[in-house]
Amino acid sequence: MSNRIALASGIALIAAGTAFATNARVESMGKNATYFMDDVSVWSNPANANLYPNYLLGELGQMRDTGATGNLNGLARFNRDPEKPWFGAIFAKSFSPDAAAGNRYPQVVIGGAFNREDEWLQYFPKTIKVGSQTSNNTYNVGNFPVKFDGLLGAATNSGVLLGVKTYLAYGDSTNGNNGQTSVVSVNTVGANIPLGQGVDLELTGTVSFLDASISGDKTYGGDVDPSFGASARSFISAPQIFGVIVPAASFRSISAPGLSKTEFRIGSGANVSLDRGFFWLGVDYFNHSGDQNITSAGVASTVSNFDTLTTITDNGVRVSFGIERNIWTDWFVIRVGGQKIIANRDYSKGGVSYSDVISNPDRGDDQNDLVSFGFGLNIEDKLKVDAVVAKDILFNGGALFGGPVDHVLSRISASYSF
Repeated sequence: MSNRIALASGIALIAAGTAFATNARVESMGKNATYFMDDVSVWSNPANANLYPNYLLGELGQMRDTGATGNLNGLARFNRDPEKPWFGAIFAKSFSPDAAAGNRYPQVVIGGAFNREDEWLQYFPKTIKVGSQTSNNTYNVGNFPVKFDGLLGAATNSGVLLGVKTYLAYGDSTNGNNGQTSVVSVNTVGANIPLGQGVDLELTGTVSFLDASISGDKTYGGDVDPSFGASARSFISAPQIFGVIVPAASFRSISAPGLSKTEFRIGSGANVSLDRGFFWLGVDYFNHSGDQNITSAGVASTVSNFDTLTTITDNGVRVSFGIERNIWTDWFVIRVGGQKIIANRDYSKGGVSYSDVISNPDRGDDQNDLVSFGFGLNIEDKLKVDAVVAKDILFNGGALFGGPVDHVLSRISASYSF
């Protein structure tokens, strides 16, 4: 069983004492966590919570060029707090008589988090416009004061990891006779199964409900159609490259206010251990196709029952990579990563069709922009603090050379293993 437990440090191939990853680490190393094992995978596959027993994790938040206070910069001398901080924990109980020797299985785990932004929230609109072309009301339905994760997991004697997770984002408000309710419920089952020496298979299945209902002077919604998702990836040891080959595939069928969409992705990547470092590379093919009522930039930000239906289909390829290396000492690591998306987008709206070649933005988007840079601190292999560096700081030298700056770091994540 000790071979199975070694997944976190062997098959995962997170070298140089950085066996636990964070959102900041993923963002600064290619923005794609599909092709290496990391702690953020517990939210997509709850079975992986068994790999991180007795674990605290969270974020101080993220800084944006434009925050909740408006378009501010360092010269404005305004204080700005980071957006969307969150925290969570995973606790485990081992039933193995050899737990003190490192063989924890069988075990059960329980965990949760508050205020975490789940990736399914990207399909939910920020506002809904209800009425006629000449008389309508706009409702801000994208506000979720309640955001909660809960997960349960178990590991068997044979090394099979199982888990279930639920995520709930909820908002409810009334104003006179008008009321609105927003719900995002994401429910996932997952497994991590050893298939043989050096081969592990991960499987997940998800059922989600994304709904916005409005009552009063105007009415909207209340009929919920489920959304579905499934994913698979395998970690295959490849001694020839001192690393791991990771094929992966995923599918989603999304039904959300103003949006009906399918997403398919298939690809392969590789992990490689370096001297005091780690490198990964991945290539994906994706197809996204959906009908939506949109207003700008292809984002389902406004839904109207009188807007013209728009159909958008994207076919493309994403190439992404990440690299990190300890420098000077084992407790300090620097990271860099990037991704490039090239896709063909077909539009159809109001009987007019056209197509464009599109790519991901080169700045200003933490999930999609071209490159990132960051660093991490590892204190006694227990406390890990990772940060994403604001890219302009490398050019203006911060306040020392470039005058006041908006921010030096754009994201800070932390984890503690006990």
